[in-house]
Amino acid sequence: MTKTVALQKCNEYLFDDVYSCIRRMMELLPPPDVKGKVVLLKPNILYPKKPELAVGTHPVVVGAAVKAFVERGAEKVLVGESPAIANSTTSAKLTGMYDQVVYNGGEWADFHEPVTVMCPEGVKVKQFEFARQFEEADIVVSLSKLKTHQLMSYTGAMKNLFGLVIGLNKAQQHYRFPNKEDFGNYIIDLNLAANADYAIMDAIVGMEGPGGPGSGDPKKLGFLAASDNLLALDWECASLVGYDPHRIMYLEQALQRGHWLKSDKEIKTIGASREECLCTTFKIVQDPAQTLGHMLPKGLDLLAKKYFIKTPHFNFKKCRTCGRCEQICPAHLIDLEGPNGTARLTDKTKCIHCFCCHEICSFGAIKLRRF
Repeated sequence: MTKTVALQKCNEYLFDDVYSCIRRMMELLPPPDVKGKVVLLKPNILYPKKPELAVGTHPVVVGAAVKAFVERGAEKVLVGESPAIANSTTSAKLTGMYDQVVYNGGEWADFHEPVTVMCPEGVKVKQFEFARQFEEADIVVSLSKLKTHQLMSYTGAMKNLFGLVIGLNKAQQHYRFPNKEDFGNYIIDLNLAANADYAIMDAIVGMEGPGGPGSGDPKKLGFLAASDNLLALDWECASLVGYDPHRIMYLEQALQRGHWLKSDKEIKTIGASREECLCTTFKIVQDPAQTLGHMLPKGLDLLAKKYFIKTPHFNFKKCRTCGRCEQICPAHLIDLEGPNGTARLTDKTKCIHCFCCHEICSFGAIKLRRF
């Protein structure tokens, strides 16, 4: 595992251009030898939306990655994901990802059967239930989309692997670990268990703003990135769009674990220059409670975090009564008994602030406010 991140400028989702960039990154920073092996690519599909909305990994990036690994001699390239609510295969077909996978020599893997994966190094979790295809794979690759995230501030290569957990089991992990610090450690444990071999970041068009990761605004960034070190990749990509990665709780926690990096100073980039990929106008999501907490005496930081915590607010005019938020809420605090049968939060005092409802609402009917 290196501490290197490969960058390539790529301004459009033109297949030949994207494929050339991915091949170039693999030449600069090769993945493990895949000859005769089964490769599992894990893209991001939050829910089925048009690719231009930047909700998930663009199908062209997925198709180009499939082709690149097939041409490197992989015996089989599986591509799989498990959206929290929607059917996996249906979602892949609606986004155009399924056709790209099959056309370029891959096989779509519907995540619905679990296998137990041990994690002896885990701090919060010692074993996970991953999709069965994980056990079949020799090589695991995260194909992520660079996006803001209301709970975790930023999401990329490491958070993307949360999708190895099947369907609504993901929401249950939020209920199990409602504290942001604990959930961050859960994500790190999950990455230790997954032990991904390589990652490619789709940052040609990312998602910015407070609506991320599902209802933010597309933002043209114009680059792709790759690494065999997922923390280094996330650290670099977050930095390129204006984050201080030390302020992204789970990235800082991962750094402190010392498994991927001993220091962020170890990270180096190759390929395109950082200056070519830098974006100074990206609207990041900050955690005011965490930022203020660093400035306050011990004890008052907990008060700040409580005061600044956000709560879902429902707009009945935008609600389409699809029921996704009711289905995904791990605390079972949402029902469809609001105005005209729209969604509502039944008890704000019991909300665990996981923001799963906000993440899954594709109609912009749920906003997060502090008061």
